[in-house]
Amino acid sequence: MAATALPMRQRSLRVFVALSLGLVAWRMALAVAFLLFGPPLDALPQHHTAQVFFVLSKAFLGGLFWPVSLALDWRDPLGWLLYPW
Repeated sequence: MAATALPMRQRSLRVFVALSLGLVAWRMALAVAFLLFGPPLDALPQHHTAQVFFVLSKAFLGGLFWPVSLALDWRDPLGWLLYPW
């Protein structure tokens, strides 16, 4: 019994890590597209770097910690998936 539990645990961990990395890549690609082709930033010119860092870090951390992030934004899961559009 213990011999079969380890491969299943490893497989589920690999699926979780792959899903997390996929969501990070998806959200980062959308955030970069938003920053390049989206509307101008709603910040003062001296705060553009901070705003860019905020958008990128929110996309990265929201994809990395997706169970918590999605639970917090459960009211709009499509908006969570298509962040920041």
